[in-house]
Amino acid sequence: MRFSESVVQGRTVVAADGQKLGTVETLTIDDQSWKVEGLQVKLDSESSDQLGVYWNYFHAGRVDVPTRLVHSVSDTVILTVTVEELHRVLVAESEAASAPA
Repeated sequence: MRFSESVVQGRTVVAADGQKLGTVETLTIDDQSWKVEGLQVKLDSESSDQLGVYWNYFHAGRVDVPTRLVHSVSDTVILTVTVEELHRVLVAESEAASAPA
């Protein structure tokens, strides 16, 4: 079972190339191992466009970023990938999840 926690909510998320993606909204935590599996990031409009995620003034786009893509966490969350690389990872994971087993 997994659950979400908003401990780091509002921290800025920055890609490896220095571009601001948005802010952390929640953490996804595995209740068996207590490992943080991912971050849900509320995207800025520019990042949403680059990642192909729907965004408007009334509905911000969101993506789940796996923790393996996180370089460091302090006042800011810094990723190990650029926005383009993140897009490729998210597309690949989406395709893998929708593929028949």
